[in-house]
Amino acid sequence: MSIVVDSPVQAALPEIAPTRHVQPPTGEREPLKVSVYERMSKSNAQLMPIFPYDEAGAMVPCGAMLYGGADRSHGHFFHWNTVSELLVAWGSSDAMIATGSLMATQPFHGVNSFLRDEKKEGAFALVTITQRQSGEAGQREALTAKCESCKKDILKFEYDSAPFGAPDFNPTAFGDADDVFRQFSTQWGGTEFVKQRNSDEVRVCQHCGHENYLFDLKPWGWDRLVNQTKVSNAAFHALTNSAKEVLR
Repeated sequence: MSIVVDSPVQAALPEIAPTRHVQPPTGEREPLKVSVYERMSKSNAQLMPIFPYDEAGAMVPCGAMLYGGADRSHGHFFHWNTVSELLVAWGSSDAMIATGSLMATQPFHGVNSFLRDEKKEGAFALVTITQRQSGEAGQREALTAKCESCKKDILKFEYDSAPFGAPDFNPTAFGDADDVFRQFSTQWGGTEFVKQRNSDEVRVCQHCGHENYLFDLKPWGWDRLVNQTKVSNAAFHALTNSAKEVLR
């Protein structure tokens, strides 16, 4: 039984929009669960995707474990992204990012260790930065370095970062067309950025002549992830080709 009330008050109310429903899983990405602490304890690079999904439309949480030490030097650069990024701090000490904090970053933002003193043993920040891969054409990223003396740009490295499944995806942009395990564009971009950033032509500021510091890639590890992804693909193809020979 239903009761209908017809009154001037009801007639003046705005029409209620239909309820929105979350679409059921498509089966393209199997639901997975990991501990960010366990996963990052074995990480080999900053901004490492903690799930194996990075195609168009995917949510990609990337882990970063930044910590201090007498020999640690993270440097400073700026990152720009056409897709939004959300930072969550899963634990920190002596850092400018408090434990449990959540931050929606600006499209153009500075990046460093976020530690109050990166030379201090025991200082750390464990965070995830999540971006949603675009399903449309035009996803791009850029990394910018500024002169530590005059603060003017000494390098802006911008590149297409279209994910697999996007209309403008290029299968050979970051690896080989037959790769089974795709390079994550941010890792590739970071590696290429540092190569150019540390060249004599870029490091010596064209505006004021200041010789900028060499950017230490070691604490970021982007090149390790790029190289290990190459080796993983090569190993997969080596076993596949060996199996074909045996079966033949």
